Amino acid sequence: MFLSYLQSSEKISDGFKEAFYRLKNFDPERDADEKLWQTRHKVVVRYTVPDGVIAGKSDYQVVWKYYGEKRFFRYLFRPSLAYREWQGYKNVEAVGIPVAKALAAAETRRGVRLVDCVFVTEMVRDTGDGDDFCPGGSRVGETALAKEFAEKNLRLLAKLHRAKLVHGGFTPRNVLYKIASAQRPGELEVVWIDLATCRKVPFYKRRKLQHKDVDCFLGMLQLTPENDAALRKIYQDEVDRLA
Repeated sequence: MFLSYLQSSEKISDGFKEAFYRLKNFDPERDADEKLWQTRHKVVVRYTVPDGVIAGKSDYQVVWKYYGEKRFFRYLFRPSLAYREWQGYKNVEAVGIPVAKALAAAETRRGVRLVDCVFVTEMVRDTGDGDDFCPGGSRVGETALAKEFAEKNLRLLAKLHRAKLVHGGFTPRNVLYKIASAQRPGELEVVWIDLATCRKVPFYKRRKLQHKDVDCFLGMLQLTPENDAALRKIYQDEVDRLA
């Protein structure tokens, strides 16, 4: 079972420790409420924390990422993806960008060899993700909403870049969104997720990676050339304003 090896270490947010120790022993195939994503070495599931475990919380849901690390040498002297993501969340939150609440990160090693790791966030409920605005998505054709989604995120990306951080692979699916209220259907709230690649980089690499963030994000949305150019100008104007 995950995290059952000789050595382990962890970072846990206040109030989540008991829930973490309960959930880490669950079987993701058997006990999860829902499997959200799976690749060869990663499983992402949704759990409901049992009532009474977290004071004042009921029906409290979390997203739990399990990494079964098979690249034996890559992380010998480097932090695991779980620890990198924990730090990424803290960096982005410190800049003032809305992120899902990071609850825990833990890794298990035999000696210096990474065996596995987990990263846990609070579930952001009643949201869609930015894939909805990409070709084939459920909101393709809602041009005004797609433009608002893109503009809001590019302004946040400018804030990230002015803090000398880069995302490293920013795409619409890295962003959850929900409409703020039925009375104001054109106003979106956005929340960033999946921040393991977000980091500070040396100045000589920064500009290239910043351009990559913008290109990757807008490229997946596939907007008209006019809208694409207008959004790039909004991003650059925001960078200049924050200088």
